[in-house]
Amino acid sequence: MIDGIPDWVMWVLLMFAAGVIGQFGKSLTLKFLDLFSSEEAKPAESAAEPTASEPALSAKDQKKLQKAEAKRAKKEAKVQAKQKG
Repeated sequence: MIDGIPDWVMWVLLMFAAGVIGQFGKSLTLKFLDLFSSEEAKPAESAAEPTASEPALSAKDQKKLQKAEAKRAKKEAKVQAKQKG
């Protein structure tokens, strides 16, 4: 039965299986690491809680804010370099 299947199909199936196993291993490893690192991260998170004057931001909003700040800083550096030159 296996003799009737072309070699390239077997290689494709083998690579697919390796990818599935690798993805499962990655997910399992990340969950395992989160299990142990969550105990250490909890005290640090409590210090970063927003005050009453500033609303809590989601992770996506924080990432957007950091990206905008980096872009603004880059633009300012570019303007300063132009003024010097």
